[in-house]
Amino acid sequence: MKARIAALLLAFSLTGCSFSLPLMGPSEEVRYYVLTSPKPKQRSMHETRIGVLPVSLPGYLSRPQLVVRDKDSVNINIRDFDRWGEELSRGVSRVLCNTLATQGYCAVPLRTGSQVDSKLMLDVRRLDGSLNGEVTLDAVWTLQKNKAILASGQVVASRPAGNTLEKMVEAQSLLIQDMARDIAENLTNTKNPK
Repeated sequence: MKARIAALLLAFSLTGCSFSLPLMGPSEEVRYYVLTSPKPKQRSMHETRIGVLPVSLPGYLSRPQLVVRDKDSVNINIRDFDRWGEELSRGVSRVLCNTLATQGYCAVPLRTGSQVDSKLMLDVRRLDGSLNGEVTLDAVWTLQKNKAILASGQVVASRPAGNTLEKMVEAQSLLIQDMARDIAENLTNTKNPK
């Protein structure tokens, strides 16, 4: 009798498992993305050493998942299976430093004990877009030396996002590179006023 009850319980538990498995659905594979920098160039460097402070991001972008804006520009879609390969703020800082280097500026992420001549602060207010739409970068930057502002500016720019996340991330990378070139040009004009 005990054997029949045990067999019956086993049958019910196996049947229960077979019903719950299809409800879970197939697991999706996580994909990782990184922002890209321009190819390095050999060029003479300015004497000024710039320390890039940690990049400030809005809360909705401070997450490992990619964020895609809906066509209505109000709603966002957090892509659970599409993630950044590094913190987005660190990726922005890396691309910014690498692009400034192609413009002849020695820029490094500011760490404790770093010896730098000036500090660059970057507040990214928006860096997202919609597939088949546009990616928008809205950022404010300030270069300081001994608490005095040497230069500052705001960048608001857009690029076509393309129809895949790869193309969208590429557009985001290019927007950051464009911003870094604008910052470098502004710094050069500040040093050498016409």
